[in-house]
Amino acid sequence: MNNNQSSPNAISHKELNALLNKAKKETPSIDTSENFEINQNQEFNALITNWVDTSQKILLMLNNKQKPITKNNNPNSLMAYGAMGAHINMALQAIKATESDQ
Repeated sequence: MNNNQSSPNAISHKELNALLNKAKKETPSIDTSENFEINQNQEFNALITNWVDTSQKILLMLNNKQKPITKNNNPNSLMAYGAMGAHINMALQAIKATESDQ
């Protein structure tokens, strides 16, 4: 229907039925908010998995005393690396605790 044309005052059953048959059919779908929540959970879980892998690699590098990471660094840097390692370990333990709750 054109915007310039006014809507008809009346429409016959036959005309209404014809419009209904031409109308685009709706596809039934799962509630979009539920889909969004599922996608967010999947994305979050994937990020956590990647973070755990990366964190474990960092800890291995920090714990390897022959790596150049800990060589020739000043005492403040070594303390900072130690603190980072401790926090990563605590975070990994927290993730394990949440997995056991589920």
